[in-house]
Amino acid sequence: LALLASGSTFMGGLLKGKRPSSQSVKQPEQDLASPAQQTAMKELEEGWRRKEEELREEYPDIGKDPFFHIDRPSLLRRYLSVTGFDAKEALSRLVETARWRRDWDVLSYYEPGVGSQLFSEASNPGAEMYFADSLHLDREGRPILAGRVQFCNSENMHPWNHLRAGVFVFELLATKVAQLGRGPATYILDIGPVGGQAGKVSGTGGLDRDYDESKNPYYKAGAGSKEAPSAEMLEELGSLDNGFAVLKAAIRVLNRHYPGVITRVYYLNSDMVFWGAFKIFSRWIADRGSIDFQFLGEAGWREDPVSKLLETVAPEELFEEWGGSGPRLDGDEFLSRALKQYEAEAKEGIVFQGA
Repeated sequence: LALLASGSTFMGGLLKGKRPSSQSVKQPEQDLASPAQQTAMKELEEGWRRKEEELREEYPDIGKDPFFHIDRPSLLRRYLSVTGFDAKEALSRLVETARWRRDWDVLSYYEPGVGSQLFSEASNPGAEMYFADSLHLDREGRPILAGRVQFCNSENMHPWNHLRAGVFVFELLATKVAQLGRGPATYILDIGPVGGQAGKVSGTGGLDRDYDESKNPYYKAGAGSKEAPSAEMLEELGSLDNGFAVLKAAIRVLNRHYPGVITRVYYLNSDMVFWGAFKIFSRWIADRGSIDFQFLGEAGWREDPVSKLLETVAPEELFEEWGGSGPRLDGDEFLSRALKQYEAEAKEGIVFQGA
């Protein structure tokens, strides 16, 4: 999504935030609306049970993969919903996701130190990350992803390193959504100025200036194809030799392998250029209309003022810069806080304890 604002960034993602306590209460699952949907769910449950056993030979770690085990009923419902309750298509997509997770080595994301490694310019050049878990929840106890796109420098973004880091944070959000069991997350992406501050955590942008993607040395050197993780990944996602190619690859990953994890996105302080680009490319973003997008800000053409966030987020849970009484974003320091939380939970092995 943010690629529409900067010309070369990956739409957002997230880290882990608050760990659900032993007292957190899951919302009851909504009843399936019709007998046909109930039949589709039963068919998918039986089909996935068989396929999961078959997949153990080619993906031995599937038995400990948290994606498939923390909240299995909700997972199956999401895949059914995004396929129009076509059980066969949902099953095919689940199998595709299992193989993708094996090839992408998603379980390595849960190892201590990986978050810092993927965000760091020194160890993962061109990561240019600007979004993370806010470590706060909305009024219904669901996670909130926070982003400040101006901290991304399109002149320095490495397409595959950025994508790898972006999937890392989205993976951890998906796990948090499953752990909390309260429903899908919300993403708040601020497109506006960052007070003249420079990025210090991962993104090398900021300073409220424009960046020119045509100066990007990785694109000029053909890194979009030459530095792909594997021939299979290159075949699946194509050559990522410009910002919109990265955008399409990211959206394909999110729609195919993380359906229903985020269903509401707020864009703050965007300009007309971003708004116009969004209208052109929004058909790529939501799989079958599964995400609600709203533009908030002062200008009359925007849908509502930023204060509308308070309908979704309690004041103490909302960052001060966005009209709340919670902590400050403090430039991109919110990224550091998220990374510290992830590292603490990785060391405790919380995810695999609950899988």
